[in-house]
Amino acid sequence: MSRKTWLALTSLTIMVALLMAWAANATRFSPRAVTSETQNSFPAPTPPRKANDSALAASPCVNALEQRAVCVAANKRAAAIMSANRLKAVTVVQDVRTGALVAFAASHPSELDVTRPVNPLSLSKILLAASWWDNRQPDLSFDSTRGTPNAQNPAYRSRVTVHEMLVGGSDSAGRQMAVALRKLVGAKAVLEDFKRYGFGQRTDSPRDDAFWGELAPTWETRLIPAPAYHSLSDETKDAEWAETLSIGEASMSITALHISRFLQAVGNNGVMLTPVAREEQSTPSATKSLSSRRQLKNPIRIMQESTSLRLQAAMRDTVQRGTAKSIAKALEDIGWQIGGKTGSGTALLPKGAQVDGWFAGLIFDSQGKARFTVATFVRSRGYGGENAAKISVKLARHIIGGKTAVSR
Repeated sequence: MSRKTWLALTSLTIMVALLMAWAANATRFSPRAVTSETQNSFPAPTPPRKANDSALAASPCVNALEQRAVCVAANKRAAAIMSANRLKAVTVVQDVRTGALVAFAASHPSELDVTRPVNPLSLSKILLAASWWDNRQPDLSFDSTRGTPNAQNPAYRSRVTVHEMLVGGSDSAGRQMAVALRKLVGAKAVLEDFKRYGFGQRTDSPRDDAFWGELAPTWETRLIPAPAYHSLSDETKDAEWAETLSIGEASMSITALHISRFLQAVGNNGVMLTPVAREEQSTPSATKSLSSRRQLKNPIRIMQESTSLRLQAAMRDTVQRGTAKSIAKALEDIGWQIGGKTGSGTALLPKGAQVDGWFAGLIFDSQGKARFTVATFVRSRGYGGENAAKISVKLARHIIGGKTAVSR
């Protein structure tokens, strides 16, 4: 082969390689491309932790975590926290890296349980922000209705960014952002994003039978949730659209389980794992049997990795200096951190001037990696940054294995 021929072939090979790399990159970061990624199109999720994981060596749930099973000790602790404070509440914890249900509890399960539909309140803002960033919209800022230039809370300054809208909970900025996103990309694109996140159009079915990848027989009656849905469409007026996606008190219904599943994907860099709920086994033979069962089922990328990282950053800031700063230092002594989004709204039951509260977020280890979700709803007993946040962080300490540092 002549030198000229060799050089020509080499140049052609390099050109083809560059074109292929460009095409792959363009596909990966297209806003709509997240819908088509499957188990074969991205690296497998991190394998489940082992019992000797030093970060969780003192955890009372270490055996359950190894089995990808529900931790009985954590369930009992969650129930005790609610009872001690006389709260009507529910909470869910999920393993970010395996999708396994770690804990679930309800103080009054016959009236309010982790499967029961409730309003998302301001948690709708985190879905709105996810869609905004997934559609690669610019970092715009919006007018704050009663904002001042130097307000201590950035969400109440004259202009509010998407990040600060989440951190401080600016309803006015959220309303403007919801309408702006609709005009920029269309209602259909936003609702397709919501469906991918696990919140589709309303259906007639009373149960979401496809929610679990594996569900222990003991919980088949209790743990199949009602569907999570919205009632939005192309025909929805801008005012209702804005109220739903910023305030979340109408036209949308969620459960603690659905919120936890969404947060698992946020913590897992945008990849959702089908949840499993297994009973914890105590004998080695049972543990071995569990480990031989089918592995992680159908991981699906529901958002871009960059979107998940932005949401994680906003949730951390919400706890450090935003609406959940009451728990900012709660895990500091053990080197872990919690981040989340709060939601608060007028309680529907009982009637009166009371407030329902949500705290939904992620628990990060000392390396800054998201390890667990936590989603807590409290009925009629305060803002999301208060009782709901405190239940969440107390339960987090228990699962991690840290000594209790916050008052009961």
